[in-house]
Amino acid sequence: MKRSYLLFSLFVFSGPLLADPLTQADREELRERLKAIQEGAQAHQEKRFASAADDFRAALQNEDAAMALYLKCVEQADFIEQQKKGQDFRDWKRNNEDRLKNPAFRQALRFQLNWLVLSMRAAARPAEVAKLAPDAQEALRAIFANANNLSGQRELLSRSVFESVFARTYNISESKLKNWPSSPLQVAAIFDQIIMPPLRKPDSLPALSAAWDTRIQMEAARVEEFSGDNDEPNGLTRRETVSPAMATFREEALPQLHWRKQVDLFQCGDQRAAALRMLTHINDNLTKPNAPAWIEEFQQLVNPEVKPIEGGAKPTPAP
Repeated sequence: MKRSYLLFSLFVFSGPLLADPLTQADREELRERLKAIQEGAQAHQEKRFASAADDFRAALQNEDAAMALYLKCVEQADFIEQQKKGQDFRDWKRNNEDRLKNPAFRQALRFQLNWLVLSMRAAARPAEVAKLAPDAQEALRAIFANANNLSGQRELLSRSVFESVFARTYNISESKLKNWPSSPLQVAAIFDQIIMPPLRKPDSLPALSAAWDTRIQMEAARVEEFSGDNDEPNGLTRRETVSPAMATFREEALPQLHWRKQVDLFQCGDQRAAALRMLTHINDNLTKPNAPAWIEEFQQLVNPEVKPIEGGAKPTPAP
């Protein structure tokens, strides 16, 4: 009996498939059903994002609110969803009491959450990222205004906000977000991709120059406060100390940043004044490794019709 049933099953499920082409009506119905599925998924995502945005904005009001949301997210993502006991979460809070009460940590959480909110806004309207440039610069300004207190939070502020417990709890991913730095300590990328592009036009030269000055100051502060190096005497004065990372920055990255600023201003229309400043920069830094590349780039800028020498030094990109 079992054998007969088995043979019947094999006959039924291994029989030849008959051609069954789609009719035009079938195609239209399938397209409509797919459209309904896509619209439903989009509506669900928008509702989820709206709920997350509301909770995040409320948590940004003060550090106590940010900490309350942080603890709620940790409990949900790392304990409830992992099917751990309530006692495990209470033990975790007790073991991390000092960190949770640390003012710098609580402040860093708000900065991390703020960048996540900005990132969500960018993902929602990628064509309008330029409008977020003032908010992005203000986010950086707030962080670096408190850099002395936040040096111990380098790992938190360097991590992608989409890896944060806030994003994990609310299922926020960066899958559709392009050309947007994922952490608030990516200073160079934030200026290159968000802040400076809207300023690269002749009538915004003063603002572009000021943005470069701010960027250079922040890149220096990032190295000084968030490099993780221990300060060492610089041998010039007992009152000033310079970390190895800062010494390298001043020697290598800083001259290159000043050069890139002048090239940017030249290309945006400030040709005469920027060219003179570039000549002064080359003269003052002839011993730097990048000097040959600067000379060649300068020649190409002022005489674009002249082809570069084959095998010659190539312009060095900004650090």
